[in-house]
Amino acid sequence: MDFPRTAICRIIQKTCIYIEETGRENSLERFPYLSYLIRSLQEESLSDPDRNDSMEEKRYRQILSDLSADSADEAKKQVLEKVSGAAVDLCLAVSYVPEFAVYLNYYTGSYVTLQLVCAVAGVSCRSYPSAVALLSNLQKICFVDWNKMPLQQALLEADHFLPAFLTGEESKEMFLAERAQWFDHKGTLPPLFLWQDLAREGAKWLEPSAPDSKKHILQICGKDGRRFLAKHIAVLLKRDLIMVSLAKNRDLFETAGERFWSGLLHAAFLWKTAVCIYGISADLFSKEQVEESDFLSRIDALFLQAEIPVILCTQTDAVFASADGYEIRKINLCEPDREQREVLFYRFAARYGIPIDCVSCSVRFRLTAGEIAEAAEEWKHSRTADAKTFFSLCTKQLYQGMQMKFGTLIDPEVCAEDLKLPPQLQAVFAQILSSITEGYRIYEEWNLKRLYPYGRAVSILLAGPPGTGKTMTAHALAKSLDLPLYQVNLSGITDKYIGETQKRLEQVFAFAEKGKPVLFFDEADALFAKRGEVKEGRDRYANQDVSYLLSRIERFDGIVVLATNFYGSIDRAFLRRMKYVLKIPSPDETIRRSIWESCLPPELPREELDLAWLSRQFDLTGAMIKNVILAACVEAVSAGRTLCMEHIVHAVYAEYEKMERAVTKEMWGEYAYLLEG
Repeated sequence: MDFPRTAICRIIQKTCIYIEETGRENSLERFPYLSYLIRSLQEESLSDPDRNDSMEEKRYRQILSDLSADSADEAKKQVLEKVSGAAVDLCLAVSYVPEFAVYLNYYTGSYVTLQLVCAVAGVSCRSYPSAVALLSNLQKICFVDWNKMPLQQALLEADHFLPAFLTGEESKEMFLAERAQWFDHKGTLPPLFLWQDLAREGAKWLEPSAPDSKKHILQICGKDGRRFLAKHIAVLLKRDLIMVSLAKNRDLFETAGERFWSGLLHAAFLWKTAVCIYGISADLFSKEQVEESDFLSRIDALFLQAEIPVILCTQTDAVFASADGYEIRKINLCEPDREQREVLFYRFAARYGIPIDCVSCSVRFRLTAGEIAEAAEEWKHSRTADAKTFFSLCTKQLYQGMQMKFGTLIDPEVCAEDLKLPPQLQAVFAQILSSITEGYRIYEEWNLKRLYPYGRAVSILLAGPPGTGKTMTAHALAKSLDLPLYQVNLSGITDKYIGETQKRLEQVFAFAEKGKPVLFFDEADALFAKRGEVKEGRDRYANQDVSYLLSRIERFDGIVVLATNFYGSIDRAFLRRMKYVLKIPSPDETIRRSIWESCLPPELPREELDLAWLSRQFDLTGAMIKNVILAACVEAVSAGRTLCMEHIVHAVYAEYEKMERAVTKEMWGEYAYLLEG
């Protein structure tokens, strides 16, 4: 007879003896299967029925030893072993032999209770403290109904983890019902490229402590990499790790969740795992109307009293304090700095064979370790495994899950060659590009970072009349740097309510802080206007908005471009904080000729156009020239003809009319006849 069946038969026999000693003679008369089990036990010839070398008995003895390990008193230890053995046997018997459950209910009006366990074990349990102590110990392997009064009547019930452990069931995660994940510390785990010292610190903190000392909880706080670090700590502890999301399992304090959390305790105790609870935030506690101290008390009652290491992965807003029974060590996972990102890119590039410049990537992509790992894993399975693909995957990680409430992310198409700027402004544009692309060398290698601990933003003011190419310059800058352009919607930023403008601006800058797009405020006159005299309450708050923006630009570590049609309306304090100012004038004749030529692609069917005359005669801006050519093309295609001077002249006339500019017959010169009729 195998060990579990032997133990079950014995406990049934002991229970029947106890029942009959209380006056229920011939208690098995109605239960023939139980009689058969007892007879089979008596007929079984075992030389040493209490000992064999089976896995089941070894694990059974391990359970009893672990349940009594907390007691240093030998007499008390023996009591705990007796009670634990009786409880395990009775719970298994009820689970495996349904007729025994009916038998207990028939004669006792209940199933397995603490009172029955103690009676069968021959142990007295009359006081409330002793009942609490025994039930607290038994809840490590059994579900305990603490609502029963007196506590001696508390029901005990084994879940699927107890028989699974005894029989060596390895598919433990199937019993978690997809509410938690089981991490095998002997399995494959990617290496930890950062925070190795933090992993060692965490593992040392969670190592078993003296029996009378405070229990230890480890809190890992940050935005990314917390669970990955927890897994590495479990590897150092040589323990498996059960990972459960508190956000997805909010029933920790509810009756409906008692079974799940109790089962989690049983699995962790039996297999000697650690427990990692993640998805913890102050906002979650607020929604559930639960205090942080209540949460920790529940964790203490469940896991810490069972000597189970607990790791809490929390958001930065979750603040915990040590208490009488436990002590908390907090580990902060800060966002990797530039040097750490370089190490991460180097390690992942070496591991996957990614052909990238790791220094450049560390400057360009402000990613966490987990995000870089995800991009690298995606790159590994991509069809085109080249540097450009990896860059696009990193860019995807930058903006994943980020909200763009107050702007639009644009992939610019305008190249620097498309800009038609005066030579001196072209030189400034080139200098701006150099200051960005060589910023790493200037600040890091030449060590100017100590002089500029903050305020490294490349801030650019583009000023000039409408249509002179300010927006085009911003697009060309982003294109030259191979960066997206984040064009801010100013109508959604400004708000009449006090403080709202600042909140929205902060969201814009927070978005730009990570992804590092070119942050573009177009037509920013209203937002960046001069601070004026305070004549009413609203003026004071408007000035505060401007002051806030000044300080926020100064703290911004990226590229910000402001465009204005009215240079004179910009607050002088803004001008002092702008590293570069490009006053873009209306184009002269030479630049206008260049614009005309660039706006007429070779594919456009056209006759000979007098571009020299058009450039000399009409002081049009670049935007106006583009409007003219488009309107002329529409007229030409509608007439079924190729583009000619007639269409251009008609379009220029319409543009002047639209802009309410004076039109005289003399200004059309030799082409005046094209306007007749």
